[in-house]
Amino acid sequence: MKLNSNLMALSFMALAAPALAGNPAPAPVPPPIASVAMFDWSGWYGGVNLGYGSGSYDQGVSAVNEDGPTVDVDGAMLGLQFGRNFQNGNKVYGFDLGVSSGIDGIVPQGAPLSTMWSCNTGDCNIDIKALVTLRGRYGVTSASGATLFYGAAGLAGARYEGGINNSVQQGDTETNFGYTVGIGIEHMTRPNMSIFAEANYVDLGDLDFGRGGAPGEVYDGQGDFATVKLGINFHF
Repeated sequence: MKLNSNLMALSFMALAAPALAGNPAPAPVPPPIASVAMFDWSGWYGGVNLGYGSGSYDQGVSAVNEDGPTVDVDGAMLGLQFGRNFQNGNKVYGFDLGVSSGIDGIVPQGAPLSTMWSCNTGDCNIDIKALVTLRGRYGVTSASGATLFYGAAGLAGARYEGGINNSVQQGDTETNFGYTVGIGIEHMTRPNMSIFAEANYVDLGDLDFGRGGAPGEVYDGQGDFATVKLGINFHF
């Protein structure tokens, strides 16, 4: 009987020991894992684009306000772009170089015009053969980091020809420089590839088409055009 009492006392003490020792210490909480950005826009990239351009040029001798035909220019544009991005938080900035095919337009010979200069000797035309742009870009990303909203501005240059065919006011292929501004949106579909849509305004300045017989008689074109394009970039 005494042995049983001792066993019962030992059992009670064993059961009571945890309670007397107090509550057990809580399990350690693991430190938070630092988030890693899923989309990194920094680095070099290159790609292709397909677009459309449209605008108009008023031909004539602008120096003495002698007006001529208005030539509408438009057409599909195929291009390449290459650039570099730098990123600081959600801000992305950099530069790009673009080369694309141009646009053209024509007023047929003999078209009725009520202007001082007409297209009697030949077609009045403008052919922008190639367009080159060098731009700076600046934008911000969305909350997820996958989408970039940006603006761009810089230098534009083009090879072109035009004027009045079969006349001294038809120049050879020339080069002119101006500027371009635009806005765009680009979305990263995977870590090394993105797609974009963009709209741009291009002003190449006055296009010199040829010189007549009178001093200062420069037959030129004043105008501008806009472009829209869709493209894809590969990042590396």
